[in-house]
Amino acid sequence: MLAFGETPARSRDPRHVRTLVERDGAAILTGWGTSPDHAVEAAHAVFGDDVLQAPLPSEVRAGGDRDRRLPSIDHTTPLLPHTDGFAYGDRYPDYFLLSCAHASPEGGESYLVDGEAVVDHLAGRPGGRDVVQRLQDVAIDQTEPGMQRSVTPVIRRTAAGRLMLRRFPYQRPADDSADPVCDAAMIDAWRDAIATAGNAAPRFKLQAGDVVVVDNYRMMHGREAYADLDRLMWRVWVWTTASYGVPGGPLHSDSRYASAT
Repeated sequence: MLAFGETPARSRDPRHVRTLVERDGAAILTGWGTSPDHAVEAAHAVFGDDVLQAPLPSEVRAGGDRDRRLPSIDHTTPLLPHTDGFAYGDRYPDYFLLSCAHASPEGGESYLVDGEAVVDHLAGRPGGRDVVQRLQDVAIDQTEPGMQRSVTPVIRRTAAGRLMLRRFPYQRPADDSADPVCDAAMIDAWRDAIATAGNAAPRFKLQAGDVVVVDNYRMMHGREAYADLDRLMWRVWVWTTASYGVPGGPLHSDSRYASAT
């Protein structure tokens, strides 16, 4: 588990990277190309015939993507631990890749939080087992405004039994909640446990040619602030045969097609 003490293992072999991801929740593919096409190729090299969708990559950069379809990110503040693809509601991608094209010499370190370890830690605290049970039983509103609707528990499973954990910024009690105060406290406990793990997680820096491959159902991720405005990552969202399902309509590795309308 990578929640509190380890950085992802590294390998030049895509097949071995998949083994590591299935064991640890994340791994780094090294010695790879740095173009957007290379980023998509990495997804197919790692997951092979299990890829259902690995759409065009998204530019992750301080100035936003070049065609300005998405807002600029704030590179001056840390990015808190979160699950990717929340605009797609319950059908968020089950894996994602970040391929480093240009690293910031100063700052920009990444980190990962193992959601399974957070659940175990939370369950071991006084009253924590009740919180974990509620996280599995109580539907909350996890919908990003204007995006695909999700009113489901924080912790759930696919039809095949694969565990799905998520931390979205829009998690809140459902409108028809029987106990919104208790639900809000549950959400706060989950958020705080992930934040605590994120503060303790070791930092690591991707260099050009590194591709971190992350189980997006299990791991939350974040990064530190950075200074170099030319820092560039290619992000690829991946839906595999083990996912909850692929969203309908066109896809991209960002939220440009995720609108509910």
